[in-house]
Amino acid sequence: MEEFEIDPQDLLLENALRVVFKAAEMLDAEELTTSGLKDLSGALRDATEVILSIESACGCGHDHDEEEEQA
Repeated sequence: MEEFEIDPQDLLLENALRVVFKAAEMLDAEELTTSGLKDLSGALRDATEVILSIESACGCGHDHDEEEEQA
């Protein structure tokens, strides 16, 4: 049996992207209450923070901030 290692950052990124896609579905449904919109906003903020922290910890050798400025 082949052993494999699960990268915790991959799991965090996958969960953050699930939040984003779920948020899009909820916004398309247009059935959000004020409370639901507040919860959705918080979840998107948390997902954004996860993605930014993964990007800042990226060991790929690229300067992501510089790439964004050039785009």
